[in-house]
Amino acid sequence: MRNRTRGAAVLASIVALSAATACSGSGGDGGDTGAGGEGSGADDVDLRMTIWSANPDHVAIFEELGAEFAESSPSVSGVSVESFNLAELNTLMTTQIQAGDAPDVSWLPVESSLEYVRAGALVDLSETLEATEGFDLPDFIPSLMERWTDGDAIYGVPFSTGPLVMYFNKDLYAEAGVKNPEELIAEGNWTWEAFQEASKEVSDALGNRGYVLNDFDFQNWTRLLPFMNAYGASPWNDDASTCTMNSPEMVEAMTVFHDMTFADGSMPVPGQQVDFWGGQVAATSAFLGGSASLQDADFEWGLVPTPAGPAGAVVATGQASIVALAAGNNTSEAAEFVAFLGSKDPMAEYSGFFPPIRESLLTPETLSESSPVLTPELVQPVIDGVKENGQVFPVAENDAAVADALNSALDEFLYQPDADVADAMDSVCAAIDPLLQ
Repeated sequence: MRNRTRGAAVLASIVALSAATACSGSGGDGGDTGAGGEGSGADDVDLRMTIWSANPDHVAIFEELGAEFAESSPSVSGVSVESFNLAELNTLMTTQIQAGDAPDVSWLPVESSLEYVRAGALVDLSETLEATEGFDLPDFIPSLMERWTDGDAIYGVPFSTGPLVMYFNKDLYAEAGVKNPEELIAEGNWTWEAFQEASKEVSDALGNRGYVLNDFDFQNWTRLLPFMNAYGASPWNDDASTCTMNSPEMVEAMTVFHDMTFADGSMPVPGQQVDFWGGQVAATSAFLGGSASLQDADFEWGLVPTPAGPAGAVVATGQASIVALAAGNNTSEAAEFVAFLGSKDPMAEYSGFFPPIRESLLTPETLSESSPVLTPELVQPVIDGVKENGQVFPVAENDAAVADALNSALDEFLYQPDADVADAMDSVCAAIDPLLQ
C-alpha cells in the first residue's frame, strides 16, 4: 500500500506541476504540442537532456549530436547532456519540475510510458515528426511504437528496444547427450514443451540446472514474459484496467514455469543461486547486452530466440524512448531535438549500442558492431523474430506500484512447491486488481 501511495503521489505531482508550468507562460511555447508552439524565436535556447547512462561513449555520442543539432537550429545555442540513476527517475522529475527546471528532453523507460502520457507530462511530437524532412515515420515498426501513441498523438521516439533471447551452453548439452536449442530449431521443434523436456534431461543427466531466468531471483515478473507471450497471456487487459493473470492462457504458461521449477527440478528454486555465465546452467534468457558476460567464457555457447508456444514465436522486448517534457521551458525546440535524434542518420550513430526499431537500421551488422562476441549470423534470427512478432513489455498506469504488488503476490501464491497454479493466479488477481481499477 505504501508503494501505491508513493506512486500515486508522484503521478499527481507530475500532473499538477506539468499543468502549472504550461499555464504559467514560463515555457518556450507554454503547451504540450511540438511544432505548434511559438518557441523562443532567438538563438539563445540551451536545451537540457537527461539520460540514465554514465558510459562515456554514450554521453559523448549524445553530446556530439546535441552540438550538431544546435549548429543547424535557428534558436538553439547548445545542448547539455546529464546522467542520472534510473531508479531516481520519478524523484528527479518531480523535484526539477517543482523547481521550474525540468529537463527539456529525456530518456524514458516503457514502464513509465502510460503514467506519463495519461498525466499530460509529455509533448505530443506528431506535428514535429511530420514536419521534419526525411524523418520517415513508416520506417519504424508500427507494432513496437504502440506504447508511445494515443490515437494520432506520438509521445516518444523509441531508441532502444532490447529483446529477451536465449543463451545456451553447447558443452553441457553435448555432455548430457541432449539436443540443444539449435538442433531443436533445425528439427522444427522449438517449443516450450520441447525445451522443458530437454532441460529436464540435462538436469537428470548432469545434476546441473537446465534453465535459469537471468536477473529474476523470483523478484522480477517481466522475466516470465517469454513464457507468457508464447502462450498468448498478459498480466492485464489492453487498457491495463483489469487483471488477466488468471486467464486460461496464463495458467497454462505458469504451469510450465512452475513444473520446471518445482516438479522437474530443471530450474532453480527460490533462494538457490546458480550462474549460467559461469557455466553452471545449460540455458538462460537475457537481453542481448548479456552477451558481454560471455567474452571470456570457457565453454562453447549459442544464442537463439526464446521458444514458441500456442501463440507463436513471440519475442518479448524491453523499450525506452526519447521524449520531450511538457513542463520543460522550451517545448518546441525540445520536440525538434527529439525529431532530430530519431532521424535516420543521427539514430545510426547510437544504434550499435541501443537496438532500434527503424527497419532500415535493425540489421545484424548494426546489432553486432559494438559487441565483442555477437556476430551477424547469431543475431539475424533474433532480428527476424522482433520484426515479425516482437511484443513490448505490458505497462500499467501506476506501473511501479503494480509491479511491486505483482511480484509480492507471485512470491506468496505461485512461487511455492505445493501451489495450485489456477488458485494461485486467482489470488494474484485479487491482489493487483485494486491497483488497476
